[in-house]
Amino acid sequence: MLVWILILLLSAGSAAGLSFAFGPCETWWFILRIPLLFTAAYLCLLLLYALLIVAISLFINKKKPVTRAHHGMRRLVVETMQLILLAGRMRVHAEGLDRIDRTQPFLLVSNHRSMLDPFLPTVLMKGTEIIFVCKPEILNMPVIGRYAHICGYPFIDRSNNRQALKTILHAVDILKEEQTPVGIYPEGTRNKTNEPLLPLHPGSFSIAKRAGVPIVIAATQGTARAVPQFLWHGTKVSFRVLDVLTPEQIAALSTQELAERTAETLEAALKN
Repeated sequence: MLVWILILLLSAGSAAGLSFAFGPCETWWFILRIPLLFTAAYLCLLLLYALLIVAISLFINKKKPVTRAHHGMRRLVVETMQLILLAGRMRVHAEGLDRIDRTQPFLLVSNHRSMLDPFLPTVLMKGTEIIFVCKPEILNMPVIGRYAHICGYPFIDRSNNRQALKTILHAVDILKEEQTPVGIYPEGTRNKTNEPLLPLHPGSFSIAKRAGVPIVIAATQGTARAVPQFLWHGTKVSFRVLDVLTPEQIAALSTQELAERTAETLEAALKN
């Protein structure tokens, strides 16, 4: 809200300043200037914010191990994600968030369609500082990789079983020691097919079994359409909590059974 008030004041002030500098003008032209300058001020603030984010990232050393959570950087990431959703004109619809007990850590599992997928739960559950298990390629991305590193996001290489196990144990430590929720996409990669869901990796569910935390199953929709339409067209995206499995339910099932149950729940929701 403060940003919008600032933009409006800058726009109206600029319109008045131009009128004073170049002399009186017709009322209609003065009124027309305000939305034009509003748009210009909005774009300028977005550009300045983006430059600030890039500048801060230059001070993040990806080679330095992260021994503890950097809460300030995590909050900055949340605010940036929220601004990106706003700038991208995404209308977020949420369901079932009241089913999540945010006073305790949990493992969030969902389908994966776009790089924007983690933005929805991160923003909707603002304050939980949820972090996501990422592919190693994310670390090599400019700016994004640096923030993922400083925020303590675990990186999993599924082609290397030993490395994958280390990442799973790291995620378990985050849940137990930091009491911070962890998100993972069991498909392992973005689904670019026409199928509602790719096969799920059972190993992803071992994080919840080892940590003794609930599993939150959620469906994400609309983010794949939002990327090509970013800035140009508004897009409705949704994040729906479908089910929450208790630690007792999780302990009674194998990771394969958990993967099958999650797949059935997600496929039923995504087909509808």
